[in-house]
Amino acid sequence: MEKRFEKVEYINVYGSDSQKVIVEGEILLPEIKPDAVKVLQTDSEVLITNVEVLNDKVVVQGEIEFKVIYLSSDPQKKIASVSSSAEFTKTFDMLGVRPAMAYEVKDDLIYTFCSPISPRKLSAKAIAEITVLVKAPATIEYLANIEEHSIKYLKEKISISNPRSITEEISKREILEIPQGKPSIREILQCFARLSDKNIKFDRKKITFDLKVDLKTLYSPDVGQTPIEMVEHEILIQHYFELSDSPDDVEPIVKFYIKNFKVLPKTDEIGELRRIEYDIAIEAEITFHDVKTIEPIVDVYSTEYEIKDSKKLLSIEQFVGKGRHVHLLKDTVLLPTEPEEVFSVSGRIEIDLIKPEKDKVNIKGVAVVFLIYLSKDSQDIIKNTTTQIPFDVKLDMEGVEETDRAFANIEIENISFSIISTSEVELRIHLAVEVWVKRGLSIEILSDVDIIEEIKKEDERLASVYIYTVQKGDTLWKIAKKYRTTVEKIIDFNQIEKDEIIPGQKLLIVK
Repeated sequence: MEKRFEKVEYINVYGSDSQKVIVEGEILLPEIKPDAVKVLQTDSEVLITNVEVLNDKVVVQGEIEFKVIYLSSDPQKKIASVSSSAEFTKTFDMLGVRPAMAYEVKDDLIYTFCSPISPRKLSAKAIAEITVLVKAPATIEYLANIEEHSIKYLKEKISISNPRSITEEISKREILEIPQGKPSIREILQCFARLSDKNIKFDRKKITFDLKVDLKTLYSPDVGQTPIEMVEHEILIQHYFELSDSPDDVEPIVKFYIKNFKVLPKTDEIGELRRIEYDIAIEAEITFHDVKTIEPIVDVYSTEYEIKDSKKLLSIEQFVGKGRHVHLLKDTVLLPTEPEEVFSVSGRIEIDLIKPEKDKVNIKGVAVVFLIYLSKDSQDIIKNTTTQIPFDVKLDMEGVEETDRAFANIEIENISFSIISTSEVELRIHLAVEVWVKRGLSIEILSDVDIIEEIKKEDERLASVYIYTVQKGDTLWKIAKKYRTTVEKIIDFNQIEKDEIIPGQKLLIVK
């Protein structure tokens, strides 16, 4: 008996887990900040500061940064802002993981809230979901072919997609002017940066990015009637880099993350704070999925010999596909009082469900939208409201199964509004939905087979003819193996199409 063995390298997933992190604390206002009367808006960001893979566990450390805009008791500085952070540590028990293994960590902010406890103290709470995946390269040797006339074997085609990721840092610093008609800056309260347009060109050994960053900056003016102002800017970024080693026929998946963002007021030629310096750092994660197809032997039997086989478990994560969709949300918000002017509309996404279905992925969640506006109530001029707009997106993706694992990244590309009545504001939100689907596969493959002894002729299993009733789950291979015959003989004697059998069908089994 001649045997041929082959080896394949793959990425073995040793463990994955998701856990929620709850962070609660208090924010003490610095001495230079005025007393707080009411929180107008709370924004938070999850920052992973350290990940340590140990024996059978992963420890993730991070912090949640709170950014709060509040109504103050100072008539000269009616609106103020404060930032604070709270640390967290989360341990993930994962049997089999070891130091030096590679990892992936994904964080999603689920909930954040701040409220005054006293004029100098705020209560803060945030909930985030942390997902950890640990993987490492592995090699497996399998039986690829057997040369022996009495031995029948079954092969299975398996696609192995080995992800290979690289990161590229993209930075841009730009100083932009406050538009004419807007007052100069007393203090920058908060700035929101959003990648609203991402054009990616992949040309064999080079990737080119054309990015547009939309910026909304809230600030308190040094003069003027209104206590808060907003200015909008955009930054265009063009960036390219060469790839030293990439497959020519595989298009990469690119994810962008705003890793660092700083905003500083700057003086103009006459010394007024009428310029804003934006310093932004973006990380591009480029992942290639190199797909290899192998055909290992997964089952074997002999018509003449007793044999002994050895098997190994191949556990891989297959890349199924990716999809992108732009979804429009519209809703009307009823304001408690009539608005004079809307200063700020911002929001965040909370995902409640990511569910793979047959040839599609269903995503449900809410867009949490914050509005700060100037009311016509002279006794309480600065108002705020928060609304939740649910969404249900079904993204068509051919080949997806219910048992697959889906990952989604949803960003608010743009929020616009219209005041449609004395107390109603219509919101229009463009969501950029990106989905990646992976499939976990565990299959036993043959690593070796040996002949033990010849089958004794008096063995009752060698009776020449049988009538077999097909059972649920049967295949021609299983039936042939059971009676030590061949699939070809069953097809020939019963004049059937290959593997087209149904439960209850009678088959003539001839040895």
